[in-house]
Order: sequence, then C-alpha cells, then structure tokens
Amino acid sequence: MLNKFFSKPVELQVGDQTLKFFSIGDFEFCLSGRTSVPSRKITEMVKFTPDQLKKEARTIKDIEKRFVAMLSRSIEDPSSINRAMRELDPLIFSQDHNWRDVVSSMNGGGDDLNPFRRVALVKYMQYLSSRQEIIKYLYSEKKKFMEEVPQREGEAPDSSKFKDTLILENTIFEPSATEENKGKEFERLPKGEVVNLNLDTGAQVDILLSKHACKLIAGETLKFVDQAGRQYDLRKGRNIVGRDTISNIMIDPALRDVSRLHLVVEKFDERHCSLTDMSSHGTYLPSKFLPQPRA
Repeated sequence: MLNKFFSKPVELQVGDQTLKFFSIGDFEFCLSGRTSVPSRKITEMVKFTPDQLKKEARTIKDIEKRFVAMLSRSIEDPSSINRAMRELDPLIFSQDHNWRDVVSSMNGGGDDLNPFRRVALVKYMQYLSSRQEIIKYLYSEKKKFMEEVPQREGEAPDSSKFKDTLILENTIFEPSATEENKGKEFERLPKGEVVNLNLDTGAQVDILLSKHACKLIAGETLKFVDQAGRQYDLRKGRNIVGRDTISNIMIDPALRDVSRLHLVVEKFDERHCSLTDMSSHGTYLPSKFLPQPRA
C-alpha cells in the first residue's frame, strides 16, 4: 500500500504551508520526523513534579487506549477511522510538530484519505511513546533524588512518597527488561505498523509481550505459544492476542502490563503472517525480523 502512487497529489494545509504527497509512503516519511519530542517540550517536562509526571503519563495512556480502539475497528471497517477522528476534540492532539494542524487538515477530506488517517494515527502514537519514555526517565530520576535527600533531624521518612511506584511502572510506564531477556537482540515493533514475517518450516520466533516470553512456531500449522507454554493454532486471517475476553489468544488477566488488545497476528498461510503491535508496553522481536533503517 505504501508504494501506491496517485495521479493527483493529496494536499494538506498545515499552518501556512500546503504539503503535497504523491504516495502514502511520502506521507509516512514526512510524519516520521514528527515522532520525536521537541527540546522545548523536554525543557517544560523537566520542571514537572513527580505528581505532574504521573498525571501526564496517565493522560497519554488514556489517549493511547482510544487510538488503539480506533485502529482496531479500522482493520475491519476502514471507513470508521474517518468518523472516529472527526468525533475527536482536536485539542487532544499536541501542537508539537503541528500535529493538531495535520489532523485538522485531514478531517476536511473524505474516505479517500483514510489510509493517510491511519498512518497519521500510528505516527502520533509513536510520538506519544517518545513522550512516555522521557516522562519515565524524569520520574525515575526525581524518585531517586527524593529518596536520597537526607531526612531532617527527627523527621520520619515519608513512606507514602512513591509507594505506588511498582504499580505505576507496571501499568503506566513501559517495564524495564528482565534479567532473563537482558542482552538479547530484541527491538520493539513500531506501534500500529504492520511487520511481515516469512518463516521457514520449523522456524521458531521469540516474541516478548511487554516482558513476557512467547513464541511463533511455523510447522504443519502456524502456532502461537504463550508465556505459560500453551500452544494455539492460528486461524487464517486476523488473530487477537491480549487480556480481553474477545481475544483469540487470551493472556492471563493478572499480567497487567499486557494490554487488553496487545497484538494482532494476521495469518496468510503456515509460513507467512504479519504482526501489528497495539499495546501500551510494547511487543518485541529479535532485531533480524524487523526492517532495518536505510543507510
């Protein structure tokens, strides 16, 4: 789809600029530069208190949940993303990199812009992930600083500060790598983007749902093996992996860092499938299975 070229360019008015795109690939490339966090925004966040950082992280997570639901519906009903984005308050989007203007401009078009809307939503979610990474780092540093500040004489330590750190980091922030997986060449799937796998018969692919080890096995049937070692035959077409009861492969609900709709596995045949990460805490594959950036 990304190589499809249009005889007439798609035009978007972003601020005082008119941007023209002859393919969805051009559009994706343009938005890739908008997934980082501007230095001005980082400077603002450095001044946040730990409570403000937690509030910011929760807000981002709530927004991500809405976007994941929209992307999920758009897989079965591509026209739904047009309606869903029109119903969003534009203020939900940041003005960093003119994101609000990009989305507002697309809302003026018809269903022919739906592939562009999907790419925009995916790239904006990647921008939100970049913000989460910075918030997590700042929160961790401020936490360490407050824990190291000597208590004034006669003052009892305030154990309420950061008492919810473990819960917070497991539900809002992306968990750190476990000792078991440290040093392995895993990379996070780009959120919302389709990654295709072509596997040899008998091949096994390690997959991390957040920090939980799973596998894909290509044999007589293509199987998914969950963190408990249970094997599931993947059906042809769309398979959902997550904690939600609608999932084809339901992960233990106690694993709170696995999203309700975590991963979509699209099976084409017993050796070919695609993976789409829809999660808050990430899906990870060995580096060799992910597209490498061009030099």
